[in-house]
Amino acid sequence: MLKSPIPGNETAMQKNRIPQFQKKILSFYRKHGRRLPFRDTRDPYSITVSEIMLQQTQVDRVVPKYRAWIRRFPNWRTLAKASPQEVLSLWSGLGYNRRAIHLRDLAKTVVSKYRGKIPDDPNLLVALPGIGPYTANAICIFAFNKDVTTIDTNIRRVLIHELGLRSNVSLKSLKTVATGVLPKGKSRDWHNALMDYAALALPETPRIKPLSKQSPFKGSIRQIRGQLVLRLMSAHSLKRKHLAAKLQTTEAKLDAALFGLIRDRLVVMRKGSISIR
Repeated sequence: MLKSPIPGNETAMQKNRIPQFQKKILSFYRKHGRRLPFRDTRDPYSITVSEIMLQQTQVDRVVPKYRAWIRRFPNWRTLAKASPQEVLSLWSGLGYNRRAIHLRDLAKTVVSKYRGKIPDDPNLLVALPGIGPYTANAICIFAFNKDVTTIDTNIRRVLIHELGLRSNVSLKSLKTVATGVLPKGKSRDWHNALMDYAALALPETPRIKPLSKQSPFKGSIRQIRGQLVLRLMSAHSLKRKHLAAKLQTTEAKLDAALFGLIRDRLVVMRKGSISIR
């Protein structure tokens, strides 16, 4: 018997349940899996673009942006040559604009350091611009079919619901469980299947606390950052004076938004004038 790392859930991880669980999820995927453009490719560049776009953004918002992006920047080299204004303009509407700049910086690094081929090692990937542990593993899974696991809120929901785990199970323990049920050699299909099962078949109740929670957007620093970037894409520069009043926000929030944009290397400010970096 494969013993569960989670006290009180040994029966959920009995060896004879693992094949049943795998068969259920993969069978559902074969019958009901979603057709998405980034699933129709094995190109590491295209998959990396999709993974960075999908960070904290819904699939239906990503699909048209992904298609437009790949048409305009079909590979690492074309993206590496793009200007900040070009990538921000095409990214507009996805939010978290620093991801677009990070993606461009990533392209420059892949071209200069790796001759246009992104590594397939999570330990190397996490050192690259805009890539954290989740995205590093996701790239290895969906681009290279590596036998590694990654856990987002939806995958977590499936594992907890289907394996009878406690809703407050630690992420560390859940990673051990995820590795134990991973069908070897099928990591790409398995993770796609888990995500689709969560989106299309998993009951909404009982609700499970998400791994992270966003603060309200309206009136937030994030909203002000987005407004500033949008204005800068249509204007060469903006004057800091009276900008808070124009954006209907406070001086403190405007300064916080500007500080974040400058820190993320999205904009520069010289003598009271703000422009795209």
